[in-house]
Order: sequence, then structure tokens, then C-alpha cells
Amino acid sequence: MSGPMHVAVAFDLAFVRWTVATMKSVAATGIPPGGVVTWWLMPGADVPAAALAAVVEEAGRSGESQVLRVPSELDDLPLSSWRMMSSRISNAAYYRLLLPDLVPDVVDRMLWLDSDVMCTGDLTELWHADLQGALLGAAIDIGSPTIGAATGVPGFDPNAGRLTKRSDYFNSGVLLMDLPRCRQAELSTRSLDYIRANSGKLRFAVQDAMNIAVDDRWLRLDERWNDMDFTRFEQDLSAIDSTRIVHFAGKKKPWQDSFPEGPLKDLYLTYLPRTTDLTAAR
Repeated sequence: MSGPMHVAVAFDLAFVRWTVATMKSVAATGIPPGGVVTWWLMPGADVPAAALAAVVEEAGRSGESQVLRVPSELDDLPLSSWRMMSSRISNAAYYRLLLPDLVPDVVDRMLWLDSDVMCTGDLTELWHADLQGALLGAAIDIGSPTIGAATGVPGFDPNAGRLTKRSDYFNSGVLLMDLPRCRQAELSTRSLDYIRANSGKLRFAVQDAMNIAVDDRWLRLDERWNDMDFTRFEQDLSAIDSTRIVHFAGKKKPWQDSFPEGPLKDLYLTYLPRTTDLTAAR
């Protein structure tokens, strides 16, 4: 797999700064010397031209970019029925579901990154990982490690496929996607069908939908590629060398004033752009 690393990010206006911070961390630590990235940018309809131009400019520092326009009907999909979830996600979270359909066929592999992750090391090994025929690679979700955990996936039918309540459940914040296999499995259609069929009882909407659609055809990645146990780094970064992607999953985010002061927050803030950096005329 020669050529650039393909990385996709999605964002609405509220998440532009966090997305740029993620991109800057990848550019600083995730790309080996001489390596480049093609960024696949999926902006929401509310992202103004100046802000999108700033994101494109940031992408240009480590490679090139392609802007993918997402159909407006995704912005009308319901979010989680859980208030704690719906208050911290946006409809841009759904955009990843359409990557297999929107990205040209010449691209056969894509790395998806949520906007609340920070890269802390070289991603080459992840990018070249053998998916062994799986649709995608992902890490087990430490907060909900099985299909039946955390009240269970709403609408789960144990007779509909390979999954059982004890099957592993992946976190969708970091995904290494085999796009041809995802297309063949109709990942986009099956995921959106799940969202619509369970619209009144959604939990971790996108994540549940993808777990159901993938139907256990995923490669278990080591937690260093999606390390959700970030609290151990808040006051001591000595162990972070073994991690490649820190995922600020949950309600604690490093851009919040309430996030504990310390070296982890300080590191994140080195990547966080000022608001004026994104709104200045270009």
C-alpha cells in the first residue's frame, strides 16, 4: 500500500476547532518522515466558507485534501434518546457511515478519526495493518465491551446474524476501513436502516448501527490505536509513549475548563487553534 495515508474527519461548526486539533496532532506525530496524508473532509452545512478554508489550509500542511459533501438528509436523522449522549454529539457523527459510498473507488482503505482524539505517535503500523478479510479494524469499547453491555444495543436481534449478546462491541472513534468490503456488505445502507428502524430508542446511535451492520466482521485492534483510558495520563505522560491515539471518549474533553489541569491537557492545547485562526478572512 504505497502512496498517501487516507484519513477522514467530519465536523459541524461547533466541532471545527477540535477537528483541526486532531489533524494537527496527526501531522505532528502520526506521519513518518517523507510521508503525506490525503485528508477527506466532511463539513456540515453550517460550516462557513472561511472556516472550511482554514481546515483545508491546515490539511495542506501535511498533504492534500478532498471535500466530501454529505446529503442533507443525514442532518435530519435523530440523535441518541439518552440526554447525556445527544448533548455532546452532532449529526456530523453520522457522516462516517457514507464514506464507502462517497469516496472514489480508487481509494480502497480509509482511516476514520473522531474529532475528540489526539494522535501521539506514528500511525504507519496501523495504516498497513492486515485486516484479514474484515470490513474494518477497531478497538473494543472499554465502557461497553459487548453487545449486551450498558443496557444492550437497542433493537438487537440475536437471530439476525453472527452476533450474540456476548459478542465483542467496537468503539467507532477510530476505524480502519476496507472500503470495497464495506461497499460489498452495504455498510452504509444497513447502518442507516438501523438508525431509522430504531429512531425512538437510540443509544450510541452511530456506533450501535455500525456494530449491527458489520455483524462481527471486524479485526480487533490493540487499545494503543484507540486508548480511551486517558485519565492515567492527566498528570503523568511517562506511559503515553506506548499509545498512538488518545481518545477523549465520554463527557470529559480537554478543551473544557473543567478538564483537569496537567501535562495531558497542556499537550492537547498545543494543537488547539484559536477561534480567530478559523474565522479570519482568507
